[in-house]
Amino acid sequence: MKLVDVLIFFGSIGFLVIWVDQFIYKDVPFSDTYFLLMLGIGGILFALYRRGMQKLKDNQGKKK
Repeated sequence: MKLVDVLIFFGSIGFLVIWVDQFIYKDVPFSDTYFLLMLGIGGILFALYRRGMQKLKDNQGKKK
């Protein structure tokens, strides 16, 4: 994985950890922490998408 992919993935994990801290432990309303949850999930999905696209490019390069 490239550095950018690792930063996206672990940044997303960080947002999820912050969301858990705010929502579960500090009893902040869900509506106030929703953006942290969406940033975390969206970042993980984006990292997985980038990883999949990179694998497709690698497989196409090997077939030629």
